Amino acid sequence: MRTQPLPRRGFCKTDAASQAIMRLVRSLDESNLGIHALMVVQGGEVLSEHYWAPYASHKPHTLFSVSKTLTALAVGFAIQDGCLGMDDCVVSYFRDLLPAKTCENMEKTTIRHLMTMSTGFAADPHDFNWPRDTDVLATGPHCYYNGIETHTIDWAKNFFNHYVPFEPGKRFMYCTHASYMLAVLVQRATGQTAHDYLKDRLFEPLGIAGTSWEKCPQGYNVGGWGLMMKLEDLAKIGLFLLHSGQWQGKQLLDAQWVYEATTPQVLLGEHHRQDSNINFLGYGYQLWVDSRAGAFSARGAFGQGCLVLRQQDAVITWFSGADARQSTKISELMWEMLIPALSGQVGTSVDGDVESYVEKPLCMPLPEGLPSPKSGVALNFSGKRYLFAPNSLGFTSITLAFGEKQDSLMLGWKNKEFSVPVGHSCWAQGKTCVPTDQTDTDVSILFESVSCAGAWQGDRYLLDMCFDETSYISTLEITYDNEAVVVKHHRNCSFMACTDTYMVGILAVETS
Repeated sequence: MRTQPLPRRGFCKTDAASQAIMRLVRSLDESNLGIHALMVVQGGEVLSEHYWAPYASHKPHTLFSVSKTLTALAVGFAIQDGCLGMDDCVVSYFRDLLPAKTCENMEKTTIRHLMTMSTGFAADPHDFNWPRDTDVLATGPHCYYNGIETHTIDWAKNFFNHYVPFEPGKRFMYCTHASYMLAVLVQRATGQTAHDYLKDRLFEPLGIAGTSWEKCPQGYNVGGWGLMMKLEDLAKIGLFLLHSGQWQGKQLLDAQWVYEATTPQVLLGEHHRQDSNINFLGYGYQLWVDSRAGAFSARGAFGQGCLVLRQQDAVITWFSGADARQSTKISELMWEMLIPALSGQVGTSVDGDVESYVEKPLCMPLPEGLPSPKSGVALNFSGKRYLFAPNSLGFTSITLAFGEKQDSLMLGWKNKEFSVPVGHSCWAQGKTCVPTDQTDTDVSILFESVSCAGAWQGDRYLLDMCFDETSYISTLEITYDNEAVVVKHHRNCSFMACTDTYMVGILAVETS
């Protein structure tokens, strides 16, 4: 399919919005908040877009819970097509999966309740257990069910096995399992996955291509996470919502339904309005509604966002690998430095330092230290293969070759090996042995697309593996001792504490 890029306006040094964007970019860059990409659109035109290498405009990025909004749109189209109804009881679509007796409140639960996260659950029954080869062994519900590894739990059936203590529709409770059930409903009602269903109705008209969406063991899109999309394509989704379901003069989705989706359908309790949620007024249909400026947004873990500003006729999209504090700071800087300028509230004084960021190449932080040619110890260990003791990450061996122009990493993982280049003071692009469609963005340790950079600090080698279509960057701190190697593995952000671990390897004995 031929993509349709949005028109570009470009930087203007006398324009308040352009100046504010550059101030924001400079602040994000200097503060090291883990941001990967930023795009600002106003009046249907791209004012500015920035990518911190190795992230790039042509690369899709995992959306985490921003995926929920696309699941809601699939439901909206299914309703428009007469396949689903907002007030349909959920159990009516799953008679084959129900237990002998469901509780009364479960029987009352409707698609509307799933859409607004007002299911009546006391907590999210998030038992999405599907141990894959790529999973890190963890105690979380993504890999295990009640602490027992299993491949047999049906996620949809499991939903109905949970008790619903509260009246549906009365209280907000964030529930990823509800989003998953919406994706299942779309597929059961239309005969297509949510992803395929959206291709003809939304992605094709908007010129969006190159998307992918994870599936559960039963073949349904996971709904609440797992969608991958490029930054500009996410901005198009924001514009589609801003324009009430219209695109290039054609009404694709009912405007009244989009209005309901983007306005509060359930108010948030005080215990939900903390930290980064402090300005969220309520929840629409898989969308957060802000208390400021008629704004609403789709948000995902580790700082993924699509912020729609009705009053400013603007959309801001961004990707990150940020922790909770960093994510909050990114949002605060946008509201402090950029959004007033989009409203015309900031002066137009020229700032030379700001202008320097217009053409400045941006880059994720690289390992600090000496390149291999300047290290006094690199050649002592170049090409030596070390075998790891059993470890939770599944790494089996490591070999580093240190060269004049770049280094090379060969990493063994679960009886497979792959080799990728490692840049000196730059990112070098490579591929691992794990295809994208065999990974889960919540729990996998390796991903297909990776960019690597390395540097020496004394006798230690620091290696960063940036999985540049996700939020994750793994740092390997490697200490050699002739016959052995110790590797400390750290991930910049993770759902699992066990990604921070030590691995010990011994020098492999070469046989003739």
